Amino acid sequence: MPLPQAGLSRKQQRRQELIDTRLLRGLRPSSPGGAVVVMAVVLALLWLELGIDAVLDHPLLKLGIEPRRLDGLTGVVLAPVLHASATQLAALSIPLAVVGWLMLTSAVRHLALVTVAAALAAGLVGWLAGPGGSLLVGVSGVLLGWLGYLLARALVSRRVVWIAIAVAVTVVFSGLFNGLLPRAREHEFWGSQLAAFAVGAGLAALLHRRNSRPGKARTARRAQPRP
Repeated sequence: MPLPQAGLSRKQQRRQELIDTRLLRGLRPSSPGGAVVVMAVVLALLWLELGIDAVLDHPLLKLGIEPRRLDGLTGVVLAPVLHASATQLAALSIPLAVVGWLMLTSAVRHLALVTVAAALAAGLVGWLAGPGGSLLVGVSGVLLGWLGYLLARALVSRRVVWIAIAVAVTVVFSGLFNGLLPRAREHEFWGSQLAAFAVGAGLAALLHRRNSRPGKARTARRAQPRP
């Protein structure tokens, strides 16, 4: 709780406390304003990393996923924050900011769970089945995991708001689904993105179907005739 400020009446102090509380709430990652700040910082860090790496002639790029090479396993963790070029990151920046904002305002814990699971799934599949001699980097796997989560959440929960969000995301960012098709792309592997999408969808089905059961049980009990 904020400390009392000298020279202010009790009413003024209470008003100041309310203002401070609202400011803190507005900066929470799950609030609309806080989510904007978080995603802006994430994008700034990704572009900063890319800029530093480019100036140094891309030494960090070597930390990406190299399929079936032991020294390429580090990329399973690091690949989502590495990008080969400004073109690659620019194509993902707006979808990342918007979809990330939607995930943050829904539930921070779900965002963390889906992000980690999608990144690991994409990285492991890329290392095991990616094209030999390639170098896989980029946040596209995490982004497809988020999309899978949002779409499956709408399908499982059947909430009007979540369905509207899923439809809007599908229409606006329909081009992202090309990453699920078996096509050759430099520094990206469609199998990794498909795995991340499936993991995100699976987590949404588990999380939100489980949450919906108590409500169904209560409805069923109310519908039963009383003796």
